Amino acid sequence: MHKITMLFSSKVMKNGVWLYILQAFNTIVPMLTLPYITRILGASGYGSFSFSLNLIGYFQVIVEYGFNLSGSRKIATAKNKREVEKIYSAITTSKIILCVVTFIMMILTYFLLDINKSQFNSMLILYLLVIGTSLQQTWLFQGLQDMKYITIINVIARTLSLIMIFLFVKDSNDLYIYCALYSMTFLINGIISIIIIYKKLKIKYHIPRIKSVINEYKDGWYIFTTSAMSRIFSTFGITILGITSTETNVGVFSAIQKIPLIIVMLFAPIGQVIYPLVSKFFIESFDKGIKSVQKICIITMPIFILISLLLVFYSDSIINLVFGKEYVPYSLLLIPLSCWMIVSILNNFLGIQIVVASGHQKEYSIAFRHSLIVLILFNIILGFSFGLYGVAIATFVAELVLTLSLVYQIKKIINVENTNLKY
Repeated sequence: MHKITMLFSSKVMKNGVWLYILQAFNTIVPMLTLPYITRILGASGYGSFSFSLNLIGYFQVIVEYGFNLSGSRKIATAKNKREVEKIYSAITTSKIILCVVTFIMMILTYFLLDINKSQFNSMLILYLLVIGTSLQQTWLFQGLQDMKYITIINVIARTLSLIMIFLFVKDSNDLYIYCALYSMTFLINGIISIIIIYKKLKIKYHIPRIKSVINEYKDGWYIFTTSAMSRIFSTFGITILGITSTETNVGVFSAIQKIPLIIVMLFAPIGQVIYPLVSKFFIESFDKGIKSVQKICIITMPIFILISLLLVFYSDSIINLVFGKEYVPYSLLLIPLSCWMIVSILNNFLGIQIVVASGHQKEYSIAFRHSLIVLILFNIILGFSFGLYGVAIATFVAELVLTLSLVYQIKKIINVENTNLKY
């Protein structure tokens, strides 16, 4: 009992609890507004919002760079407050520079992609999200193992935004209001986090040397490229639809895609919980690690396969219930997207729980790059030819290619392990 009490009173445990509250809130709150917003804005209005947000999301990834991991690691190992202030100043400056660069990129995107005025206005408003991201210092609170402040700020800001969305977004003409309220959470988080860092934590900003800023870009580069690839993998279909199809089709695909995405997000905590355990088994022996993953997979996969079948068989009723009648004629989209969902969960077992957990990150990166190339090519070809159905199929095909690539890498790893055992 004493050990349990010590565990729950430890700084690491408290920080973990605040972090999970933050993640849960960031996942649940947007889902509460989705059925309401898709009905109020309609497929066309929601499509305009989704395409604008999708493009802004790329700029957000650039501003976030790799600082959430590289920065928090540096803060965690900093020797004194002076070193913390030096890291804080360099990363904050780096993010602000990237914010300015991405704003210029957004203007160029407007002209290059021939985006309509409504979508560009939405992007301008949603850019507040990027500004908020440049001010947010979640990485600093993570490094200091003090997520309490950032979690409380986030909960208050998101709750406020949720209430105001239901109060002020009443019809399809309120698209810009919704964009502003959606961005508000990020901006409020950023501003208040800066105030807390200065007033409460007494950490001051000093103009950094150019060399320090360049070093932060170098340290975060590999994490940034991985984040950028993940972003492209999850949103490229909407980008292609926004360029080649109508706002209605973008809205329909963005809305219906959320259903399997939510299911995948439900699996995410399972993957996070078993990963450390599986990693320990792989340290003991590769064979023991493989067997532990197989046992968990046999128990877990049938549940999600059953959910996938229910989504397909009751697609009309589910889509009508969640989004409304306007989206029901496109219920066939749930077939390839449900297949994608199953393969995506399977790939977590193959990629994260086997390849990465066994210490073969390079092999996972190779497999991921192969599937990313297929995703881009198939989205362009099928997206132009078959619209939103082509994009849905391309998403599934790319995930399937990732599966095959991972299986190939696992076989290579097993051969190497068997060879090592012989010697």
